[in-house]
Amino acid sequence: MIKVYDFTGTRITTDFAGKDLYVLTSELNVDVCTNEGVLHYTMKPGFLTNMRSGGHCIDWFIPKFTGNKLYNLAIICHDFAYTKLPSGENPISKALADELLRQMAIISGQLSRAKAYVMWKILDKFGDSAYESENTGDYAGIEKYMKFDWLHKKEGKRYEYKRHNA
Repeated sequence: MIKVYDFTGTRITTDFAGKDLYVLTSELNVDVCTNEGVLHYTMKPGFLTNMRSGGHCIDWFIPKFTGNKLYNLAIICHDFAYTKLPSGENPISKALADELLRQMAIISGQLSRAKAYVMWKILDKFGDSAYESENTGDYAGIEKYMKFDWLHKKEGKRYEYKRHNA
């Protein structure tokens, strides 16, 4: 099973894009260091996020956007994983995306283990349609703002984990 050791990212800058949507106004880079290597997410200005699906009625339990940068990075990476790349495929499996979010939310300090588990179970039960959906409507063309690399430890490739200071 994958284990997240740490993660970091550049500064998140967004503008409100309507209907609970936010658009990145500067490039966002996130590195997630795991026992399986480093996952590197790049989101260019124009990448759209809803900062967590679901109504505001659960914000008290699982917030959308907070002052906690690490939690926000976790949420944005999860949105990224649920979005199709230019190849038409998701960057990682749904199960892996949900597990990474669970672990990253705990590491961020925003969610307790219990809350993160409940969030993970909700995604397991209700997240399939979002993961399998195409980039249409507000998300049409979003793939041009995305790049993903996984520097696998098991493949013997050399990788470097970089702390982002911004």
